[in-house]
Amino acid sequence: MGNLKKNSVAGIFFSLSAGILWGIVPLYIKVIDVDDPYEIVAHRSLWSAVLLFIICWISGQLGEIWVTIKQHKNLLNFFITTFFLSLNWGVYVYAVQTGQVVSAALGYFIYPLCTVLLGIFVLGERLDKWALLAIGVVCLGVMAKAMMIMGVPWISLALAGSFSLYAVIRKRMDMDPLQGLFIETLFLLPFAIGFLFWIAANGQVPFFGGGAVNIALALLAGGITVLPLVLFLKGNRALNMTMASLLFYSNPTMQLLLGVVVFSEEFMPRDLLAFGLIWIGIAVYFTTRARVARLVVPTP
Repeated sequence: MGNLKKNSVAGIFFSLSAGILWGIVPLYIKVIDVDDPYEIVAHRSLWSAVLLFIICWISGQLGEIWVTIKQHKNLLNFFITTFFLSLNWGVYVYAVQTGQVVSAALGYFIYPLCTVLLGIFVLGERLDKWALLAIGVVCLGVMAKAMMIMGVPWISLALAGSFSLYAVIRKRMDMDPLQGLFIETLFLLPFAIGFLFWIAANGQVPFFGGGAVNIALALLAGGITVLPLVLFLKGNRALNMTMASLLFYSNPTMQLLLGVVVFSEEFMPRDLLAFGLIWIGIAVYFTTRARVARLVVPTP
């Protein structure tokens, strides 16, 4: 019981940290002045692979990774997770670069609901009545936000769908986060290098136009990508999908604060309604965990 509680506390820390770090990524993307947003995805893939190789090499994990890659089932699963991860990266960068941050944020509000549903139907997780109430309130908040935007939010749906499928498949695989992410970036490496050579051959200067600052920003893409994703995978592995998904709301909440405080975006009363319902739902879930634990865990 003590180890379970310790893992839960660590998982909450990892998930919250990942969400907050991801919430400030738009600052990095906004600083980069690049014509092709997919160059950012290429640098994220390339330098993440380099950074993870160094970490796995120093920690002596390369042998385990090779054994994992040689198993055909793992290989197929990693091809699938790599596809969903790269799709998510590409859509997100495109959204930020084209001024559709609101749509991107909505996608990350929808994402936790997708993972909760996948957790129930794919992983066999069960929700108690308080968790159902919490998810219901959060759903109302997301629906309110979607109605404000109107239309079919394709970017939002693509972000939510790709990342929720990625998260659930990775949870089922139960792989070490560092090793798994390194394998995924290895699969992306040829495409990333090929893309950078292609833009160079077409007259563009790689590294976001060149210069010391832009080269440093390109190299920084590895750390900005690896750290929150590893924290997310650790939290995802330690917690059930419902708790991990609700904690993920720290990401779009952080994006909201960033948009209002730094980018001077408007925060209307109707936004307060949507965000308020989501935060209330999260509060209901976490304030009832002790009550549920007393009902579930038999006393000696």
